[in-house]
Amino acid sequence: MDPGLVYDIQPQDYINYLCAMGYTPNEIRVISKKPEVNCANATLDLNYPSFILILNNTNTARYTFQRRLTNVGMSSCSYRVEVNTPPTGMNVVVKPSMIFFEGKYSTAKFEVIVDVDISGSTRIKGGYFGNSVYLSWLEVNGHHVV
Repeated sequence: MDPGLVYDIQPQDYINYLCAMGYTPNEIRVISKKPEVNCANATLDLNYPSFILILNNTNTARYTFQRRLTNVGMSSCSYRVEVNTPPTGMNVVVKPSMIFFEGKYSTAKFEVIVDVDISGSTRIKGGYFGNSVYLSWLEVNGHHVV
């Protein structure tokens, strides 16, 4: 297996997520089997290759997601971003648009800024409105697509 890049995550990241989801420290201790739980850095933003933005009774939203990639390839490399967005209602910007890795296990951070405005959209039955965006990192002069 040669994925090129991975979205690395640590056990504390899951604990931070459970804290933000409203689990009590006692419940998290049971789940994690850890004697102590620290919820000081609670966040719903896991370092995952997927993103979700929920509009709670509003037609507009802006959210910035933070992500970190780790190069598990054997050498230095660079990747450029490709974003496929729906034709209306959503704008996505990735910063930076190119990321560089000095070697194996080096990391790079990026952010995804999502602006949603569905004010002019027709609501479907049940009031649910969904869109998908596809974000890929393409290795420059290479074969990996993440």
